[in-house]
Amino acid sequence: MDIPVLIIGTGPSGATAALHLGRLGVKSIVVSRHRGTANTPRAHIFNQRAMEVLRDAGIEAECYREASSMEHMAHSSFLDKLTGQEYGRLWAWGNKPQQKGEYEAASPCSMSDLPQSHLEPILVDEAKKLGAQVRFYTEFVSVTQDESGVSTILRDRETERSYTIRSEYLLGCDGARSAVVSALGIPITGRQINTAFNVHIQADLTKYIAHRPGSLNWILNPEAPDWSAVGNFRMVRPWHEWVVSMHPASKNGKRHTPSEGDIIKRLHQMIGDTGIPIKVLSTFEWTINDQVADYWQRDRILCIGDAVHRHPPINGLGSNTCLSDAFNIAWKLAYVIRGIARPALLETLGVERKPVGDSIVRRANAGMEAHRTLWSIIGLAPEDRQRALVMLSEDSPAGRRKRRDWTNALEAIDAEVQALGIQMNQCYVGSPGIIAEAGDSSPDFNTLDPIKQLKVSTYPGYHLPHVWLSKNSQSMRESTLDLAGHGRFALFTGVGGDCWISAAKALTASAWGVEVVGYKVGFGGDYMDCYREWAQVRGVNEDGVVLVRPDHFIAWRHPCRSDHAEAQLRCVLEKILGF
Repeated sequence: MDIPVLIIGTGPSGATAALHLGRLGVKSIVVSRHRGTANTPRAHIFNQRAMEVLRDAGIEAECYREASSMEHMAHSSFLDKLTGQEYGRLWAWGNKPQQKGEYEAASPCSMSDLPQSHLEPILVDEAKKLGAQVRFYTEFVSVTQDESGVSTILRDRETERSYTIRSEYLLGCDGARSAVVSALGIPITGRQINTAFNVHIQADLTKYIAHRPGSLNWILNPEAPDWSAVGNFRMVRPWHEWVVSMHPASKNGKRHTPSEGDIIKRLHQMIGDTGIPIKVLSTFEWTINDQVADYWQRDRILCIGDAVHRHPPINGLGSNTCLSDAFNIAWKLAYVIRGIARPALLETLGVERKPVGDSIVRRANAGMEAHRTLWSIIGLAPEDRQRALVMLSEDSPAGRRKRRDWTNALEAIDAEVQALGIQMNQCYVGSPGIIAEAGDSSPDFNTLDPIKQLKVSTYPGYHLPHVWLSKNSQSMRESTLDLAGHGRFALFTGVGGDCWISAAKALTASAWGVEVVGYKVGFGGDYMDCYREWAQVRGVNEDGVVLVRPDHFIAWRHPCRSDHAEAQLRCVLEKILGF
């Protein structure tokens, strides 16, 4: 083999996969048809679950240095123009005072605004340090596979020379126009809904934004041309660099090619101040999709990221889901390539991640429709807007109904910008890579809002709850997520659970090659349960055990100590790893 893993695409999913594979000692070649990493900001909202993936990779601090903070993301505003009437605003991205504690309790990480053009170089550089070869301006041509590996023809776009790479596995991470998905003939269910137009600009808008800081500033004014009926000033760098998205009035999919003069005129009209200097850095059209791949894998070829789930940027779920896709598959590939697991483990990718990908496509498109409902209530045509504003100000039953409708429409959009649940509630219950014992009861979350509220459980298939622990009174606190991950299995037990610690040590010392690190939490243990929160969420007795996969998901739990702990743990791991 030329290389264990060939990755097509250097975006968030491909570069993250290469980085995590490198941390586990598996080398890869990563190719991109472009000349370099992203040259426009593209994705920018990174939620806590995605930041946990970057934290596990050891680059969280560097990413925060490049990002704008939560405080800069505090609002989403809806205005006639930046200098004009404000119709409403929402707390956003964890900044709502009543919910800040929920975000802090959910994760050791905080949300950030990190433009993709700043994130990708960090991912690629770190992957290179760990042995990944990165080849830009290299195009995927075709692929074949057999029982022993994958043969991929690539073309150097500079020299026009084609050559073949032989790899054990191929990862298709090449975005919404995935050539790998097309080459495999994987059916795509859904449709392209519309097109939108983006303009990347530099303009100092401090005096219009800084007093109500926010990464999203929606402009709804009736003077807009059809090709830009609704606009959004999306922060890239506060408060002088922006991506302005412009959405057409109709959903006919018609393409628009405004001149730079038209664009500048429209931008000044959206700002409401023709004296603001504007520098256009780039323009690009994009497609609003509602599409999912029917499956994610064909034998040794696996596809992740936007290649298999395509949707509008509502809720900021795109790149976040790409990072989690990569985190899910990287450790599995590494274990299979190193002989620790059987190839059957790879088949859990689609079982676990496709439901997540499909759900975020549904949610993003539902959120897009919530915006369209808001637009219809306020009216986009001049006469409709005038009637709406009169009605909103009117002291009458009709006026009260109009204000109630407007408030309800804004609250529906709150499910986009203050949505802890949809960001964090990924769940793999029922996967072959998860073992639930007979008689273990799954949690009942029927009364919980799955979009806005966090599901906390150690039931197998749920994400490991974040709890702060500390070795002693003189040490820094550490998250349970920091003790888990890093390419290892981890188990947590308590007073009376020494058998599980011994089992973890014995299996790690065996010739198998599986590393299991064990932690005893509680009095006399390795870590103090500082705030008594682990006892509340562990879901087993003190002498029971919770086993966590390398990607932070609960693999298995047992309620109490066992006289056959080592054999029991080995049996569970064998099932999880495909034996």
